[in-house]
Amino acid sequence: MTREVSKLKYVYDILTPKIRNAVMTIPEIERDRIQEIRLRRGKKLTVTAFSKEYFLNCGGRLMNNPGDSIDITSEDIETVYQRAFQNSLHSFHREIARGYITVQGGCRVGFCGTAILNPAKDYAVESVKNISSVNIRIAREIIGSGREIYSRCFSEGPTSLLIAAPPAGGKTTVLRDLSRLLGETYRVSLIDERNELAATINGEAQNLIGAMTDVFNSYNKYEGIMTAVKVMTPQILICDEIGGREDYQALQYALNSGVKIVASCHASSIDEVKKRQYISKLIKEKAFDSCAVLGTGPMCGKIVSFSSFGLKNA
Repeated sequence: MTREVSKLKYVYDILTPKIRNAVMTIPEIERDRIQEIRLRRGKKLTVTAFSKEYFLNCGGRLMNNPGDSIDITSEDIETVYQRAFQNSLHSFHREIARGYITVQGGCRVGFCGTAILNPAKDYAVESVKNISSVNIRIAREIIGSGREIYSRCFSEGPTSLLIAAPPAGGKTTVLRDLSRLLGETYRVSLIDERNELAATINGEAQNLIGAMTDVFNSYNKYEGIMTAVKVMTPQILICDEIGGREDYQALQYALNSGVKIVASCHASSIDEVKKRQYISKLIKEKAFDSCAVLGTGPMCGKIVSFSSFGLKNA
């Protein structure tokens, strides 16, 4: 049985009073389904709920048209942006360059504006100024979402598993719950590159990730995997969205060290998984014992196809 936990209350402190009051006034049945709160400079406040974007007025009414919805000012943008960074922008250079930060409760504040590029580093984004839009994504834990995969794949002990899904297929949600389930029995190292899985704040995970789970927060996958194997001796290593050459090299090292891997990738089918260059190599080298493909929409987070030993002989 699954249980969904919304973290909306954790973003109230970073909102301006007019936005906070409007959100808190939304009828509870709709408020509990809010996925995003979007602020666009000089435009109208919107929220995403039930997978649709609505305009929001001061009375907490969700509307299809702008009507009397709340105007977003430069002050609203600046206040929310500064509060997300605890009024200490200089302390979060990496997060600013990436375009998002994780705040209390595991909610993510993403933003865009004018990029400042570094010509010495192939014009990589070094910072962002003149913030024009802020998107607050409300974190949700779905306790029990990993139970189907856990029962199917781990009933007899640790195994290496690849989870594939298209965007909005629930990969991260399922991985998080698998960490919780596996971390109650096994030593788990969680490579949380974007801080989406554990949602660590000041060294403490905001989400339930298992009693024996060690979190490598904001490490890139290569460094996180290599370090985890060397210093934490995990039985199972969990990471999200693999696919690159460095991921392949690091996962090879982990597998050669006897560590089981639970990882995810973007793909809509097992055939599509096999077309991914480095994932295909891992499959051919028998890195994964099985692959579960998740669906979208009503099947989000649920297995729509599964391959076991067939993958090993791909």
